[in-house]
Amino acid sequence: MTNSWEEVKKYLPGDWEKKARELGALLRRREIKTADELLALNLLHVKDGGSYQATSSMMKLTAGISLDKNAVYCRIKASWKWLRYLTEGVCQLQGITLPKPSYLGDKHVRLIDASDISLKGSKSSDYRLHYDFDLFEFQCRSLEMTTVKEGEKLTRYTVQPTDIIIADRTYGTITGMEHVQSGKGSFILRLRSKAFKLYDSKGVHFELLANINHLKAYESTDICCFYKLPTGELRPVRIVVMKKDQQAIEQSRRKMVRTTVRKQKKPASPDTILINEYIVLATNLDYTKEQVLELYRARWQIEQVFFRLKSLFEFGEIPNKKFDSVMAWFYGKLLLAALCEAIVRTECFSPEQEKLFFGFTSQKFME
Repeated sequence: MTNSWEEVKKYLPGDWEKKARELGALLRRREIKTADELLALNLLHVKDGGSYQATSSMMKLTAGISLDKNAVYCRIKASWKWLRYLTEGVCQLQGITLPKPSYLGDKHVRLIDASDISLKGSKSSDYRLHYDFDLFEFQCRSLEMTTVKEGEKLTRYTVQPTDIIIADRTYGTITGMEHVQSGKGSFILRLRSKAFKLYDSKGVHFELLANINHLKAYESTDICCFYKLPTGELRPVRIVVMKKDQQAIEQSRRKMVRTTVRKQKKPASPDTILINEYIVLATNLDYTKEQVLELYRARWQIEQVFFRLKSLFEFGEIPNKKFDSVMAWFYGKLLLAALCEAIVRTECFSPEQEKLFFGFTSQKFME
């Protein structure tokens, strides 16, 4: 198993052991004496659903290292900056991260999203994980678990003038746009069908579909129009639209049908079906339409990693509400997903590697 562990470590940044001490993860060396042992502890923790007691037991069983659950907790919570460094390093080495475009200057591109989570045995969603991720800094700015009664809304986040907020359909509301602009920030938000009405400069209802139905696959356009506040005031907004290709359109239609059946909703209206043939974005940026679309597409690079987190490794229930513990849990999960992504990109799994990643224990200690 030692050879398999060495294979895993080749995907880590070259100074990963040195950084354990520099970033405060390995300051005390009583029971956990090496970066190897500390990494195994953290990966066991995320594999075992965040149970400090289970992690303690597994370290004793597989490595002969005695730690009570409080000692495990202290080690884990001190590791989050190191785990973030390792995750970013793995992603950079594998080309998963993206270089920041020069036209952004000092802007921070923040991806806002949420994911519903079901606990084992549950037939419905129990929790909602809200996260705010800086795309080019590769930094999770906030992470919060709530019940599913807590809605997905931009008003839960503080916005600064240097921020560009990117979010999907759920967040594409007048309230959300007004909140971002109140903080003097910028936004790129995907619009859902009938989220709100659009108007021309004279306050006449603007029919979006009638003005974009000439587009062919991958063609794009941008339109300056307005939305109306409850006071009746017209507020300018820029709509950037790109037509999907036929394969993406068919995939979107199948997804709509599955959602309708699963959630027992009414079938989508003809206009909703048609608008889903396009990527429709609302923004207040003055970038070119190509740059706006590029930034929105960039979110998918990170979204794929989050998808692996949810589908392969399960977010599970955050084990502790304290910031350091939550971040260690999050980046531990993200590191595991990034390592698997790296291995899948470069080589096939051997039976031993499958055992390492999909059963993850500390068997490297057992000679």
